[in-house]
Amino acid sequence: RAEQEKQRAEQEKQRAEQEKQRAERLATKLRELGLDPDAY
Repeated sequence: RAEQEKQRAEQEKQRAEQEKQRAERLATKLRELGLDPDAY
């Protein structure tokens, strides 16, 4: 059971990592378009 919990936590971590990368790519794209994501 503890093993299951560990696995689920691992999946959550990976998903959070993917979300972060996607957000960073989006921010980069906005900057390339001349928009500053930090200004919003």
